[in-house]
Formats: sequence, C-alpha cells, structure tokens
Amino acid sequence: MKIFLDSDVLLDLLLGREPFLEDIKWILELSLNNKYKLYTSSLVIANIHYLISKTLNTTHAFDKADKLLTFLKILNVGENEVRSSISSKFKDFEDGIQNFCAFNSNMEIIITRNIKDFKHSKLSILTPKEFIVKYKK
Repeated sequence: MKIFLDSDVLLDLLLGREPFLEDIKWILELSLNNKYKLYTSSLVIANIHYLISKTLNTTHAFDKADKLLTFLKILNVGENEVRSSISSKFKDFEDGIQNFCAFNSNMEIIITRNIKDFKHSKLSILTPKEFIVKYKK
C-alpha cells in the first residue's frame, strides 16, 4: 500500500508533538516492517524545512529533512499538480497540490490531521488515528 503523508503528521513526528506522536510513530513502525510504503512531496519537505528553521534553526531544519529521507520516498511536484490545484475546488492551494501529487503518483491514502481540507479528494483521506483503527490487524 502506498501512503502519502501530509506535512502536519510529519511535523508531529519531527517535533514530538503530543498527543499525536504515538500514532505517527506506529505508522512509521509498520512502514519500517515493510507493511506500507510512505511518500510525501518535495513541497512538503520544503515547507517542513521552512517551519523548523523558523522554530528552531536552519541546522536543525536540514537534520530533520535528512531524517525524513531515511523512511520516505519523495514525489516531485510539477506543472500538472499546480495547474490541477488552480482549477480545482480545493480552497487551500497547497493542499490541492499535495492531493494531485498523491493522486498522480497512484497513492491510495493521504494521512493528515486536516481532513476537511481534502474533502474534494478522490483518494481515501484518513487521520493517523483513523488509519490505525482501520488497518491495525
């Protein structure tokens, strides 16, 4: 199963944000045990770097981005994703780009805590907790 992770859940992991940390750690553990393949976009990596550099510093931001590359595959964002987002019903331009990046790359699920922002998606949109409940076996 190919799963796209949105920036909010990755920031939960990298910044140790409670009460969300354990859910994303569980998903990561499943991925490390080859149950699922995790992906995100180059735009998410850039956004995470920016946010962490403002919160902590640039050195930490590069370290955190590098850490993500140990367990995530990075999908490219291109003109098709940008144009699709512009002409879509997504209110948030960036979320639209993420959606079309995931959709165009044949992802099955987007995991995010911002479900309402993806209401126009054709993909399955789940919070980390919903994913765990649905797929824990």
